[in-house]
Order: sequence, then C-alpha cells, then structure tokens
Amino acid sequence: MSEAWDAARRLSPRLAARAAEHDRDGSFPVDDFADLGAAGLFGLMVPAELGGIGATFAGYAAVATELARGNGATALVFNMHASVTGALGAVTEELAEALGVPEEALAARDRLLRAAAEGAWYAVAMSERGAGARLSQLTTVYEPVDGGWRIKGSKTFCSGAGHADGYLVAARSAADPSVVSQFLVPAGDGLTVEPTWDALGMRATASHDLHLDVTVPADRLLGGVEGLALVVAQLMPHWLVASYAAVYVGVAQASIDAAAEHLHARGLTHLPAVRARLGRADAAVAA
Repeated sequence: MSEAWDAARRLSPRLAARAAEHDRDGSFPVDDFADLGAAGLFGLMVPAELGGIGATFAGYAAVATELARGNGATALVFNMHASVTGALGAVTEELAEALGVPEEALAARDRLLRAAAEGAWYAVAMSERGAGARLSQLTTVYEPVDGGWRIKGSKTFCSGAGHADGYLVAARSAADPSVVSQFLVPAGDGLTVEPTWDALGMRATASHDLHLDVTVPADRLLGGVEGLALVVAQLMPHWLVASYAAVYVGVAQASIDAAAEHLHARGLTHLPAVRARLGRADAAVAA
C-alpha cells in the first residue's frame, strides 16, 4: 500500500502542472488518467488475488488526498472509479451468500475487477435532473430482453462522461418501479454524451449528461440479482460521504501550499498575523 501512496505523491506535481490548463479550458485531463493507469492505481481497491493492490479505505483516502493536492478534478473522478471497485471488492463470499448472489454474478464481478487492475476505469451515472441520486425518484428504466437487459434514460453530473470504460448505472424496473437495480454499462454504442458541464470549479471533471438507450449482456446486472441497489447503498456510506472528504482535504492542503508559496515570494512570512492565520489553516486541515 505504501507503494500506491508513493506513486500518488510522485504523480501529484505532474497533475498540478497540467491543472490550470484543464481548469481554464474545461477539458478532461486525459494525460492524468494515463498516468494513473500506468501507475496501477485503477487497481487500488481491487483485491490482490485479482491482480490489484487491495487497499483499505484508509489507504484509499491517503492516495486520494495526495492526488487532490495535484488536481482536485482528477482526484474527484478517480474517486468515482474507486467507489465502484471498492464496493465490488467489498462483497465477500459470506455477504454474497447472504444476498443470494449467484456464482455467475461473482465471476462477472471478478472479471470487472481484473479489468480495472489491468487499466480499465469506471464512472458513476446515478444522478438525474430533478431527482439527484434519490433511488425512489429515478426515471431511467430497464427491462429484460433476449440475452440481457435494455436500459433507457438520462443521467446528469456523470464525471468522466465520454472517457470512462464503463458506467455504474442505477435504473428502475419497467415492470415493477419499486425495484431498483445497478448495471455496469460498457462504453460504446447506445451511450450519448451531452456537454452540459461548464462550472465555476472542478471544470475538468467532464460531469456531463449521459443519455442511454442500450442493451447490455445479462452479466452486467451487478450481483446478478434485481433490486440490490438500495442494499448496496446502505453498505457503502463511507464511499457516499467520506471518500469525497478525502479529496477535498487534498484540495484544502493544496490551497495552503499555494498560500505559503505566495507569502514566501512576497517576503511576508515574517509577519506574526500572517504566520498565525496560515498556521491555523494548516492545523484545521491536519485535524
């Protein structure tokens, strides 16, 4: 795990060197993600037996903080990938048995995780306009078809849209709207990105709208069982809340670093009031 943190620390200055351009242009940091892949970090949360690093959540948080010191947008998109692989990797044999997950679904899970360890990365397509990520309000629907599932609907705030190798999509059953399931939809035909992201901050996340009218193989239903979306959401509060905090701690630390550099360049670091304010900010981030 220390090697992953060291890799993130080495990459952080490279991400930082490109960050201003991507923020100015609102362009996606393609080179950043090439670097993450080359460093093996897409396998950070993949169990070692499947070719990954097998990090704990605390280990992930340390890596995410370092990446965010370089480019907060890159770290935030990486967080989405880590939340998908982290959730998949956390499904133990005991939990799978308790949930009634079939063997073929576990095999599909392992294929997705191995692909991540080999360099594939996944985005999250959960939120919808007017509904946010509230599962009870989703309008994206799915239905069974020969050999798989047809999914139709639209998502918003999909970070990494148009660049990811696959998307975690939540959808409601067309036959029974009370049933919400999750699918790992591969990039390709049937997915259309609508450029809608032009924010004041985190401009490089490419959090555009994603429209789906696609048929996916049967094994792309996560867990192989319909209706597991709510159960999975209840099992991963750390990914839904604390993982974002790790990213923004890194952003805050980068702000302090930039302030210290500016003050040093201006010759102001000897002033007691300046030193006190910077010290308080540094202590708050450390806490």
